[in-house]
Amino acid sequence: MENQPERTEIKAKNMYISICITQAVCVTVILIAVLVIKYFFSGSYVKLEKWYSENIMEETEITADFDEEITSEI
Repeated sequence: MENQPERTEIKAKNMYISICITQAVCVTVILIAVLVIKYFFSGSYVKLEKWYSENIMEETEITADFDEEITSEI
């Protein structure tokens, strides 16, 4: 019994705070980048704004037809 290795128990860490901090840092970096582009590179900002309106803010059209009956399974 003396030759058996000791078992160490690994406990899971709470990663909620770390994830929230990482997301906050990423959002802050993105906002700072947009503000720097807006105030220091006006020509590039106009191009970025045009690209954003064409690609990100594009209208979504739903063409599926839902003729199924809606039933409640209560």
